[in-house]
Amino acid sequence: MGDSVSAVTQFDGDKKLITTYTNVSDSTGGTTTIVDVSALNKSRGNTGTACSRVRLNKVWYNVSVTAKVDAVRLYWDATTDVQFLTLEGRGSLDFSSIGGIKNTEASGVTGDVKLTLPAVTSGDTASVHCEWIKVYS
Repeated sequence: MGDSVSAVTQFDGDKKLITTYTNVSDSTGGTTTIVDVSALNKSRGNTGTACSRVRLNKVWYNVSVTAKVDAVRLYWDATTDVQFLTLEGRGSLDFSSIGGIKNTEASGVTGDVKLTLPAVTSGDTASVHCEWIKVYS
């Protein structure tokens, strides 16, 4: 059947992006693209410049998994994806004082962001709400 997954863009403005991800697992697990920069609002004012990257500004999460080692992982999409954050339990993180977590721009960078639940047990749940800063090329 597959996990019950929802990845939704709540807000896509000129400067900020808000995404919400929820998962109720049937023990399948998997990877979901939570930010697809090619699908974002492209215009910044009247310049028409494309959004090429995002920075993670704030995150709120509630992750309930049987094995803590299998917590939620966030990756910058590239030829070899780059893990930049692991979330387990519940809480919030605020990176606004440093301008957000910047994409490492590894080889083959796309600007997209992926979320992975590597291995889960039936009934495990994850809810991740992110505020992103949009970066234009």
